[in-house]
Amino acid sequence: MSPYLVRRILLEEAVPGMKVAQDILTDTGLILISQNTILKENHIDRLKLYRTPFISIYDSVSVQYERREWIDSTPIKSVQNIELFKKFRSVYENKQKEVENKLFDISEGEKTNGDELFSISQDIYSLIHSKSELFSFLHHMRSNNDFTYNHSVNVSLICNLFGQWLGLEEESLKNLTIAGLLHDIGKMKVDPQILNKPSKLTSEEFEEIKKHSIYGFEILQKQAMPDEVKIAVLQHHERFDGSGYPAGASNEEIHIFAKIIAIADVYDAMTSKRPYRDKFSPFKVIQTLEKEGYGKLDTKFLMLFLQNIAYYYLGSWVQLSTGEQGEIVFIHPNHLSTPIVRVDQVLRDLKNEKEIEIEAII
Repeated sequence: MSPYLVRRILLEEAVPGMKVAQDILTDTGLILISQNTILKENHIDRLKLYRTPFISIYDSVSVQYERREWIDSTPIKSVQNIELFKKFRSVYENKQKEVENKLFDISEGEKTNGDELFSISQDIYSLIHSKSELFSFLHHMRSNNDFTYNHSVNVSLICNLFGQWLGLEEESLKNLTIAGLLHDIGKMKVDPQILNKPSKLTSEEFEEIKKHSIYGFEILQKQAMPDEVKIAVLQHHERFDGSGYPAGASNEEIHIFAKIIAIADVYDAMTSKRPYRDKFSPFKVIQTLEKEGYGKLDTKFLMLFLQNIAYYYLGSWVQLSTGEQGEIVFIHPNHLSTPIVRVDQVLRDLKNEKEIEIEAII
């Protein structure tokens, strides 16, 4: 049989005639619909009954597909379309350089416009076939030293997707995406030695870094940007309980864009490598946000984010803390950070095996 692209879709996108690419399991690990089943109406009705959010299907387009690939000497299993990933990486790296130049020019007072900034994210986003590919591709991007710039690109892309989940109108989605791209522009005014310090910051250094949201707001005051973009940049470190900065704003005092950027900012920062630590797996971040995020981040936005993120990794290959490798085959709706992982045809339910954690997406 010719190789096919395995694509993860929302259940609402499923139609009769599609071929199931992976076993669909219940929350107890029982097979609900087996791999290679051709979907019928009664199958879809059954999945709706079990509230299955995503399924994996074989795409009708034949592609060059390999379950295990090597990219730049890095083994990757979870990226299902290697050629598309390579194209994504090339465009991403070019756009990152463009962002570096744009942020510098804006910080120096050069005028810009929203369309130019929005197109940076759109040009990258237009390459992916499904929303789940975005997080898979970002996770496997090569680490580099331009933390501010690749972080800005990532947050912009995540904000764009977040806005789609919320059903934002076109202009609001555009402004949210731009705000995500510009959220850390104030760091252009912070000493690079502090920003890139590989050891713990002193209290004075941390206070200087905290000023970046104010610096960013001041930079954008000179630009013809919508007020909601400027406010989002100023408030993206404010917290729902009032524990953030620079003003200690809380709840309704914080703009919706700032609440969304705060979540995207934390997630990308934790899943990215830094000079002082390695990156965390997405499921470790989900676990941390489940425990520590409620109360500090707006719960309604945080829940939406965590649920979508977890389900996007369904079908991904992971490295467990036991050293074993396996494939995520089920996400528990109420225990997002502890999925069921198939290891050598054995199902490991991490909800019940609490001593085992997902260390990395591979």
